[in-house]
Amino acid sequence: MTSLSFELDEIDSKIIDLLQKDGRMQYKQISQIVGVSIPTVRERIKRLSELGLIKKFTVVTDYTKIAGRVRAIVVAKVMPNVQELRDALDSIDEVRVAYQVAGDKSIVLHVESDDLEHLDLTLNKLYELGVKDVTVYVITRVLKEEYGAMVKPNVPLQYRCAFCDCVIYGKPIIKHYYGGKYYFSGEECAKAFKERLDKKIQKQTL
Repeated sequence: MTSLSFELDEIDSKIIDLLQKDGRMQYKQISQIVGVSIPTVRERIKRLSELGLIKKFTVVTDYTKIAGRVRAIVVAKVMPNVQELRDALDSIDEVRVAYQVAGDKSIVLHVESDDLEHLDLTLNKLYELGVKDVTVYVITRVLKEEYGAMVKPNVPLQYRCAFCDCVIYGKPIIKHYYGGKYYFSGEECAKAFKERLDKKIQKQTL
């Protein structure tokens, strides 16, 4: 079987772990902790970004500091095509995270609203999209919340085609469309994805 595209080493995993703890950490600090040169740190971070493992550098906010904020876990079934639902969820800012899962319920959503009334409005939007058998769990207290991923050395990176969702073996085809980076298993998938994305963008601009 053809191997997966790339494999991380110990230096990669240490750099990622440090950046996940503090995205503002300077190259000099990282180099001292990891035990490599500053140019090595710079090139490793550049490579990890190009590979898509580092998606972006951002700020993690504490929602508990925002008065009245309500967060909830929504578990439900999906009636429409999952791809159609994924596209529709892009327009609902209150849905912060969406997972497709196995089991009786097919999706798990992390929803954040200004208050309970706005949470109900968000649920109504989901009903209009064909989501049914909804169960809502309002989060009352955070016991543990980690961001990012557990990255260990000698673990291969796995890519899925943005169009057909198949695992990509070998080197993925990377395309940049409308400011986003996408990975494909072949040029045909890239072309079909671009056509679908063009239609979506045109529809939004009408």
